[in-house]
Amino acid sequence: MPFGADSIACHNPSALFELCNERYFNYALRPDNGFCVRYGNTGQHLARLRTCPDNLTPRAINLSPRLRDHPQALRSALVREMIPMLGRQCYRDTGDSRFLDQHPLHGHLFIEPGIGAFFLAQMELLNLAFPELALTVKPRFGSGSLFDQRRIPAARVLVVPVDALANTGIIYRLHDSAPADWKQLRETAWLHHGAREVQLLKVAGALAEGLPVLRKDNQPRANLRPKLEEDFDLLVQELRDHRLTAEFQATDIDAAPRSVSEQLARWRPETYSSY
Repeated sequence: MPFGADSIACHNPSALFELCNERYFNYALRPDNGFCVRYGNTGQHLARLRTCPDNLTPRAINLSPRLRDHPQALRSALVREMIPMLGRQCYRDTGDSRFLDQHPLHGHLFIEPGIGAFFLAQMELLNLAFPELALTVKPRFGSGSLFDQRRIPAARVLVVPVDALANTGIIYRLHDSAPADWKQLRETAWLHHGAREVQLLKVAGALAEGLPVLRKDNQPRANLRPKLEEDFDLLVQELRDHRLTAEFQATDIDAAPRSVSEQLARWRPETYSSY
C-alpha cells in the first residue's frame, strides 16, 4: 500500500503519532513518558505543541477537535507540529539554539519566531518526499484539498460597507444559533459602524473562517475589535462569485431606511401643527 493511502485513525491520535514518527521521521522523535497527543484547545490553530517553559521539553500536542472529520488534514496538522518538536529535541541534544528558529539566520528565510530556517527546510523536505502531507506555513481550517468540504457546515455572514470613498467595510459571521433578524442586523451596522445598508449571505463554511463572530443576539462581543477590510468591493464580489454563495432577501423592507425624497413624500403639515 503506498504511503498516505492507508486509513487514518482519527479516534486514536496517539497511534497516529506513532505511525507518523515511523513513516515521516524514521523514529527520530523520542518523546518523554509523560508526552501525549490529544484533542483539546488550540485557539485559532489546527494544532499546537505544548512544551515545558523551563527546558523546552515537549509535553503534548493538542489537536483541534474539528479535525476529527478531516483525516488527511489531521495527519498534516500533526506532522507540522512534530517538526518544531524535533527542533527542540535537537536543541536539547546539541545546545545549538538555531534549531529553535527564534531568530533570523543569515541567508535563510525567516517568517516569525518558530518558523525559520530549520522549520522551513524540514517542511520542504517532507513535502518533496511525501506529497500527501501538503504542509503549509500557516494552515487554515477548511483551506486546501485535505479538507472534506461536505463536512464543513455553511455559514451566514453580515456584509457591512462602512466607507464608500475609502472602499472599506467589515464582514461578520453570524452565530450558528442566531436568528436572521434583519432589524437586529441593521441596528448592529448602524450603532457600531454608522452604516445603513447591509447584506446577508450564506457562504461555504471555509470562507467564513477567521471572521469576527457576532453573539446570539447579533451584537458584537464586548472585547471584539475587528479591523476594517480594505478593497472591500473586491472582497465582497469574490464571496458572491463563489458557487456555493447565496443571498438572503430582506424580510423587513418597510423597516429599511427611506431616502430623503421618500420621507418628503410622506410629510404631512398636521404632523407639525403644534409647532
